[in-house]
Amino acid sequence: MSLRHSITLRLSLAFALLATLVFAALGVYLSRSADQHMAELDAHELMGKLALARHVGTQEMSPAALASRLADALVGEHGVMVAVDGEKGAIFRWPASSQAGALASASAEIGETPVRLNLAGQELRVVAGMTETGWGETARVVVARDIHHHTAFLDQLQRDFWLAVLAAALLTVIVGMLIARRGMRPVLDLAQAAGRISAGQLAERIPENNVPPELAELVQAFNAMLGRLEESFQRLSDFSADLAHELRTPIHSLRMQTEVSLSKTRSVDDYRDLLASNLEEYERLARIIADMLFLAKADHGLVIPQREPIALMALCERLFEYYGLLAEHLDFRLEGESPTVPGDRLMLQRAIGNLLVNAINHTPPSGSIVLSLSQEAGLALIRVSNTGVAIPPEAIERIFDRFVRLDQGGEGSGLGLAITRSIVLAHGGSIEVTAFGQKTEFCIRLPL
Repeated sequence: MSLRHSITLRLSLAFALLATLVFAALGVYLSRSADQHMAELDAHELMGKLALARHVGTQEMSPAALASRLADALVGEHGVMVAVDGEKGAIFRWPASSQAGALASASAEIGETPVRLNLAGQELRVVAGMTETGWGETARVVVARDIHHHTAFLDQLQRDFWLAVLAAALLTVIVGMLIARRGMRPVLDLAQAAGRISAGQLAERIPENNVPPELAELVQAFNAMLGRLEESFQRLSDFSADLAHELRTPIHSLRMQTEVSLSKTRSVDDYRDLLASNLEEYERLARIIADMLFLAKADHGLVIPQREPIALMALCERLFEYYGLLAEHLDFRLEGESPTVPGDRLMLQRAIGNLLVNAINHTPPSGSIVLSLSQEAGLALIRVSNTGVAIPPEAIERIFDRFVRLDQGGEGSGLGLAITRSIVLAHGGSIEVTAFGQKTEFCIRLPL
């Protein structure tokens, strides 16, 4: 894997960059604060020396006395320069060097506000001001301080600080990579778990304890995805087994009848009966295949019903006429009002018809079947109830699954209720079943 694509490296570099920017900003602030503090200390000292020179000037009655007293006052001062010039020329220089003279001549534009001045390669901070003397003249006093040691100290401090920033940035990269790598451990666990997943290993789960909060939702979603995959794969396996079982019976019957018919010479009537029997099995196979194709389309959202106003009472009356012959031995009733719903006539006819056939097959002689229509809260309700042995509670949850038959000896394929549910869902409705006592009731809710 290329390092430039590494999330760990990107996070570490981002941490290092952020730390460097913070330290750099802090360094600039501290450097300016230190320089300003040094300037304030120098200004305080320079203004003190300027005040001293003014005080001495007003007390002394001659230039010589002024120079002598200032020399005594400045003994032990290092890095300080003082120049006093009267109306008739220079009065005092400290120290007695050419630099003090150059300072006096370069200070024409300098006032009592400290300024920085480069004099003969020497960094100075300078103030200047006028004073009255005891002998009646006006003198100009210039006071300077060598700030070379201050600037050298600040420069060394900046160099040390930037070296510390560089070391901190490198340390941040290393520590950041260790922290990021440890924090990305759950992602590595996800990858390893995904690598272990196969058709026979869908029970794999990632432990959700000790997972960072930022990755907890990802781990939960991954585990939930594995659960859905396991459930879907199990349903697919069960469906494949059920489908093979359903197709095996008619195919086995066809093969056995064909082998028997070919075992010896038979009459034309015998062959005609055989072909008629085979035709029934072919029709059964065709129905199963057509129903499976319909359910496959429904699972992928490809069942799109047409939308037209349908009067449910008229639709149910035609179904009663059609199935009435099968229910002659039963109390077969249609009651209620006539709500109108938008939908596909053939699909709804098939869904309600499946419920009626299911009720007829599970209602004992002299039992009753009631199809009632009503509406409430913007929904049309279609209830099909029948008397007889109620559905066991453990079977209610899977009654709408494919190939589920409560009477294993029945002739149906076990797809009718699954198709009914798919049709209802395609119309934006819902279906449920309740069983209580000796009565079972299916209820379809469709939007008006």
